[in-house]
Amino acid sequence: MQHEARRVDLPGGLTVEPGRAPDEATLLHFALATPRTGAVGCGLEWLGGNLETEDWRMEAVVQSGRSGDIVWRRAGDLLFLALEWPDDPVADPREAVEGAYERLLSVADEAGCRHLLRAWNYLPAINAGDGDAERYRRFCLGRAAALEKLGYGDGELCAGTAIGSDEPLLRIYLLCAPLPGINIENPRQVSAYRYPRRYGPRSPSFARATAVAGANDSMLLMISGTASVVGHRSLHVDDVNGQLEEVIRNLETLLSESAQQLGRPGLAEFDHASLLRVYVRHARDWPMIERRLRERWPGIHLAGLRGDICRSDLLVEIEAVSRN
Repeated sequence: MQHEARRVDLPGGLTVEPGRAPDEATLLHFALATPRTGAVGCGLEWLGGNLETEDWRMEAVVQSGRSGDIVWRRAGDLLFLALEWPDDPVADPREAVEGAYERLLSVADEAGCRHLLRAWNYLPAINAGDGDAERYRRFCLGRAAALEKLGYGDGELCAGTAIGSDEPLLRIYLLCAPLPGINIENPRQVSAYRYPRRYGPRSPSFARATAVAGANDSMLLMISGTASVVGHRSLHVDDVNGQLEEVIRNLETLLSESAQQLGRPGLAEFDHASLLRVYVRHARDWPMIERRLRERWPGIHLAGLRGDICRSDLLVEIEAVSRN
């Protein structure tokens, strides 16, 4: 079934590019390799690649400001929100996460941009704690509680990433708009928000990918952090090569599904306009991962980042932005 693109009012459209310096038309500047003034980051060690920055740009002047502890930037109907909060890596993050999401979503609602298009979450010690006391499970509980309290259903979720960092700082970044994007699920995977109870008291709150209208009548596809999960189970435990091949299969399937549902055949493959962030649990695995990804998708832009994956048995996760 094809979906018609929801035409959000984007002045000149949204583009995502590597390597540009931020200016008055930059909605979001991610500094992946080196911290920069006016940029946001992941708080992760940069392992290499040819993608040192991500620049999410509009052909319009971007307004900016602050609402309490939340920094915002807006152009047309796109609103970017950033919250960075001190976090004790041995404490239960549930209340802090619930409060953070409530504040972020309240700012979005007041700005007339209730709908979520993309979310990034960076949480220290994400795998610390046993069973339901694991910090990622507690994070999911807090996020879900805030979404539920503010009336968000499964269909209003968006592409998302949650990665563990080594710094004692909770980072949450949201991209929002007055209208929703188009969510795409992967037929090889159970939707994350429908995972069984074995993965925690509340399922993760994200869609596998979200698409929005981009610049020059293009479609921008934002792909969530994708790991070696088929159905709902982790595959190839302790085998980084096997996990990487499964990640590639999941991305290929999601690209094909997106191209079919959106009626955009060009989205079926990553190309020179595609940007991939690769989160790697063990830095020693990065050179092999980079070689394999460049072999599979020549010309792509890659950033390798040392981060912990949300499940302790997963070794690599990849998120992406692509357009056609």
